[in-house]
Amino acid sequence: MGKSVVEMDFQLIDNYISEFSLTVFNKIQNNSDLEIEANVGFRIININEKDMIGQIELKYDVDIVDEVKNVGKIILIMNALFKGKESLKKEQFEEKLKIDGATIVSHLCRAYINSATALSGMPTINMPLINFNQFFEEAVEESNVNTTK
Repeated sequence: MGKSVVEMDFQLIDNYISEFSLTVFNKIQNNSDLEIEANVGFRIININEKDMIGQIELKYDVDIVDEVKNVGKIILIMNALFKGKESLKKEQFEEKLKIDGATIVSHLCRAYINSATALSGMPTINMPLINFNQFFEEAVEESNVNTTK
């Protein structure tokens, strides 16, 4: 007897790239030892509470560094729509957008950057995984420090 699929109460229903650029300042050799310096931004664009649909945006701003000089830049912004079960409260849905939604979209962004750099004639860039629990905890700590100044 087979086991039925248990669907999560949170689903990706659509995603798209709203901005992408890959700029290479100098030819990057495939044997180059590259480092990446990345800033990641996240925001919830909209939540439709009636239908429990939320739109998020995840932005990667990546500098590609060879030894000490900047040799390239990647900017990638992806938007995504998620649907939650009606039984979720708005606060629960927002938390799922932040943690689960950001994680899901980051995997899509990582794959996009990996493919684009592999096809560009430069070394393939594999973005590291992000711990979004810690990412959002640190964001809250930063905002608390900034508001107490």
